Amino acid sequence: MELLPEGTANKNDVTFQDQQQINRFSTLMTKFDRLNEKLKKLQSEKEQIDDVSLELELVDEDELVDYLIGGEVPETANPNGVIIGDGCFVKLKQSQVMEKLQEKSDKLENEITETETDISSIEDTLKSLKSTLYAKFGNSINLEK
Repeated sequence: MELLPEGTANKNDVTFQDQQQINRFSTLMTKFDRLNEKLKKLQSEKEQIDDVSLELELVDEDELVDYLIGGEVPETANPNGVIIGDGCFVKLKQSQVMEKLQEKSDKLENEITETETDISSIEDTLKSLKSTLYAKFGNSINLEK
């Protein structure tokens, strides 16, 4: 099956090394896309924690606040704070909840930094592979999304 335009012949021979580079590029692109999705999710979660922390600053320090341990709040959560499923709510002082939220925020910040570093590293490798492959194959290869 010929993928080039009609009447155009492929002038480049694809070596085993070329094929390995093309495969590596493809694998890295998949990993790059997955890491970007992970980064968006982490950033969203961090933003939510920051928003909750801001709201909780308005609450008296000795007041008890519902805090979910384990799992996520299902869409059909009981308004009394009682859920059936992966986790449960416990009543903690506002100051304790703020500490836990800060710990979670710090952990997410570290994960975000690590993920951004991984993305940057993969991006550099992709640029290098892209320039090498385009130098050899020119318009005969398409490495764009």
